[in-house]
Amino acid sequence: MIRWSAPVAVAGVIALIASGVFSADANPNLAPQTAGQLLASVSQASTPPFSGTVVEKASLGLPELPNLGGDNSTNSQGLLSLLSGSHTTRIWYGGETKQRIALLDSLGEQDVFRNGRDLWQWDSDTRVATHAVLPAGAAAERPVPLQTSSLTPAQAAAEALQMIDSTTTVTTDHTGSVAGRSAYTLVLTPKDSQSLVGSVRLSLDGATRVPLGVQVFARGSDRVAFDVSFTQVRFSTPGDEFFTFNPPPNATVKQGTLDTLPQLPNPAAGSGTGRVRKLGTGWTTIMRIDGVGDLTGSKARAATGSSQNALTFLSALPTVSGTWGSGHLFSSALVNGLLTSDGRLFVGSVPPQLLYQAAAQK
Repeated sequence: MIRWSAPVAVAGVIALIASGVFSADANPNLAPQTAGQLLASVSQASTPPFSGTVVEKASLGLPELPNLGGDNSTNSQGLLSLLSGSHTTRIWYGGETKQRIALLDSLGEQDVFRNGRDLWQWDSDTRVATHAVLPAGAAAERPVPLQTSSLTPAQAAAEALQMIDSTTTVTTDHTGSVAGRSAYTLVLTPKDSQSLVGSVRLSLDGATRVPLGVQVFARGSDRVAFDVSFTQVRFSTPGDEFFTFNPPPNATVKQGTLDTLPQLPNPAAGSGTGRVRKLGTGWTTIMRIDGVGDLTGSKARAATGSSQNALTFLSALPTVSGTWGSGHLFSSALVNGLLTSDGRLFVGSVPPQLLYQAAAQK
């Protein structure tokens, strides 16, 4: 499996997803499979070498969200950026020790490379390349901090499959086609009425069982709220040139270690303790991020740059308060978020009342 950490931007939502070519009505003539057979084959499948393009798209009715953490924050920016707009990522996977991911935007791209023991990160905007070397003898399966604010169908599907328990109904739907590949469709439907998730659809490659796309629907809606899918994929081993990075002549090169290698924005960095925590379980899980920023008093008045943009955005959102304090609420049919005045961010696919209850737990 690809070892890039999946940002649990909407922990209860499971997966943020993007617009790929998803044809639910297509009939690729795949052999019939039950939900149980598909689940078993997915759990036993290994990821073959591949390359492809993934597009994430969030259609929540929210505007483009600013960086709520200020100029130096990355966790909240990565988290909130996944809640609006569209994001494109290119991926090359040659095995456990050869991986590359490129995040594309209008200003350039950010690349992360692993080639054997060598780790590189490159930012075309700042022209900074950072290099680190894995310790000798490091196990091939050792997780490497290729943590980014992107999301892949495999990560989204893994998060979704972890949700399967007695509160989930699992069925199959019409076979389809994603990025020109015949695919099976698994449908996960939460039974928990407090979850805003109506269903999650996983599109699995008919030959490899690799997840090709994931779509999330809000309860009571037939419109896709989140979609992350391959728009192009090729199952063959990429050449070594895709995993080799040579800094350009005008680049600033920095040396680091596995522990100090800078990480691209990843709202899930740090699993269950510290600044980022999961509260609750299952479909009503809430993500809590501490230290997003002080939005009151002198710090708020002195805010500039992206911090000021965040304050301008928040001023248009409803002000809410309770025994937990006060803050601003942004909401949609699928995702609700609460940013408290003392700099705590709570996001989940749950009603606002559950966010208020979470905020009351200091």
